Amino acid sequence: MLADQIAASVRHHWWLFLLRGLAAIVFGVLAIMWPGATVVVLTAFIAAYALVDGVVAIAAAVRMRSSFDRWWVLLIQGLISTVFGVWAFINPLLSLLYIVISVSLWMFFAAIVQFMLARAHKVMGTSPAWSIFGGVLSLVLAVLALAYPGLTVATAVVLVAWFALVIGILQLVIAFRVRSLTVAIP
Repeated sequence: MLADQIAASVRHHWWLFLLRGLAAIVFGVLAIMWPGATVVVLTAFIAAYALVDGVVAIAAAVRMRSSFDRWWVLLIQGLISTVFGVWAFINPLLSLLYIVISVSLWMFFAAIVQFMLARAHKVMGTSPAWSIFGGVLSLVLAVLALAYPGLTVATAVVLVAWFALVIGILQLVIAFRVRSLTVAIP
């Protein structure tokens, strides 16, 4: 019964997929056309998110102090996030630094996982060569992301833009497929 309700709702709201797809495509095109403006908006978004997250965490910590022994951990996290958000609005380079460090850490942890996978391959008696290669490549990319922060931010913007375009096109396909089902089913 629930599946039928979901299917009916999806058929009835097919246009929401269309709107999401169009919004993603517009965002992707704008990000590709104006990467500098995209970086500015991205830095403001990161600062705003950190600020709002910090304020909400502080409020939650204060409200939970009577029922949660370690409420102070949430308070500290909230204070750090709030201070970062304020500083990031004052100095937008902090938001860009956040992007660079996030990408670098992501690549670094990917390298660790690849090396652990190589060890597992060795234990299983198979060749760890590709996993080692992946680990070394991820480690090199982590170092390069730190060494070339401008390129890291530019690459992140381009990847987000192309991701938005692909997702937008997929949403349009879904919208029109669902719409065709709506027309076919009375």
